[in-house]
Amino acid sequence: MRLIYIIGQILRYKEFLLTYKTRGHRIKHLEDYQHLFPIKSSTTLAGIVADLICDGNLQGDPKWRIDFTSKSIKELKRFEKEMIVLFNIKGKIRKCTTNKFGKTYNIAFNCAPITRILFLCGVPAGQKVLLKFNIPKWIKKDKECFRRFAQRVFTCEGGLMHEKNRKMPQIRFNMHKEENIEDEFIGEVAKFLEKYFKIKSTIKKQKPINSRKDNKIMISRRMYITGENVIKFFNEIQFEGEKQKTLKAKLPNLA
Repeated sequence: MRLIYIIGQILRYKEFLLTYKTRGHRIKHLEDYQHLFPIKSSTTLAGIVADLICDGNLQGDPKWRIDFTSKSIKELKRFEKEMIVLFNIKGKIRKCTTNKFGKTYNIAFNCAPITRILFLCGVPAGQKVLLKFNIPKWIKKDKECFRRFAQRVFTCEGGLMHEKNRKMPQIRFNMHKEENIEDEFIGEVAKFLEKYFKIKSTIKKQKPINSRKDNKIMISRRMYITGENVIKFFNEIQFEGEKQKTLKAKLPNLA
């Protein structure tokens, strides 16, 4: 189990209760969760937030539910273990039957109070491609929280590209949004990679695509990390799992 690096308070119990409309509902349903408060910022929580922003989904009113999807059962169990550490809650794993991109699995947590807590900690609720959202402030203000956040973001969504005419592989990260939504998130990832770790990157807009049933036009913004910045990423952020092993093998000075 990795060390949990705790920084400060994010959410108090009284603030949490105020998000419910009726006093009776608060008292009846929320006493079992009082011991979790105050919610404190930590690297573990930062990683969970990143997982849900990238490969997860948080449903808001009225069903308040958490889902996290992966091709790896091991990944789902890793995520569940961290949810148990912070919130003492277990999920239910099932095979996804509607994913046309290959075999994937989902872990679901049907717990409205915990879902609401994560929403208040900065996880967006709903269809993320149709929402404008930012990295939570408590993550941006702390180097170690951002390091863990970035590690999970790139592990979930990042990829490697090694072209024959380049000595160094590229790290790429895409974020899709509906064309009329300004995407500040990927820009903030780039900003704080440079602020905290001197990792420079480039962001380029890709061609608009129309692949949705509602005919909304999507635009992908792609971040590129190249050259010596890839080595900085390898040393400072790192992927988790097989992607890190692949990156190490492709780096000329480390292979």
